[in-house]
Amino acid sequence: MTEKKKVRITPETYQKMEDEFREEGLAFTITIPTQEEIDRWQAEIPIPTPVVHNHDMVAEMWEEHRRKDLDKE
Repeated sequence: MTEKKKVRITPETYQKMEDEFREEGLAFTITIPTQEEIDRWQAEIPIPTPVVHNHDMVAEMWEEHRRKDLDKE
């Protein structure tokens, strides 16, 4: 099992983003958090993401049902 590489986010990361925003002339700024705030944020339990099904289970069941009906005839 491979582990995800954890990116180390520091206040300097936010400072670099802020500098890029200024260079690009963007009309907003960001608040630069302390390392303690970043660590606390990363330690929080993530919000569960709902499962997205890639197929229609009802349609599959309906097709199976129709197939059985056709086999009976």
